[in-house]
Amino acid sequence: MVVKQQIIDKARSESRTLLTEVESKELIRQAGISVSDTRLATSREEATSMSKQFGFPVVLKIASPD
Repeated sequence: MVVKQQIIDKARSESRTLLTEVESKELIRQAGISVSDTRLATSREEATSMSKQFGFPVVLKIASPD
């Protein structure tokens, strides 16, 4: 688990003023609020592996700075 300050520091070091969905949900989770399980896959193989762990159906969403 990435701690709150690391998430914020990473965003700042990248000159971002917005957090990603994954980062935001992690901060909310750390505050003790339930959120849907969200993971970031960086390859097709990783996405396939994660979907098998979650069970089906799953939803895929593109995470891009664009």
